[in-house]
Amino acid sequence: LRSVSRTVFGQLYRLELMLEVADSEDGIICLTDLSKALDVTMSSLQRPFECLVVSALISPLPDADSRFRYYTRNPSAAWNWAYELAGLSDRVAQRGIWKAVAESA
Repeated sequence: LRSVSRTVFGQLYRLELMLEVADSEDGIICLTDLSKALDVTMSSLQRPFECLVVSALISPLPDADSRFRYYTRNPSAAWNWAYELAGLSDRVAQRGIWKAVAESA
């Protein structure tokens, strides 16, 4: 996945980040949770995460009384494209299954 991500986006973790965001059940995400889910440092995800914001794939939610900044996933064909880039069909691309498929490849 990371070699595909570097080739397509010029960023090592962007594809995995997109897959994790796409898998978010309610579409509400924060960088801390994504970092933990991917087992990658937050600093490694900051640039790819900001690219998702700039491209309007995710949008910040109004600040709450929280130490975390939350974002919402916006509707886009880009999420299905991420599954396609990962070599998964929409049929197979169900929550979390991309991790198991990627690890076995």
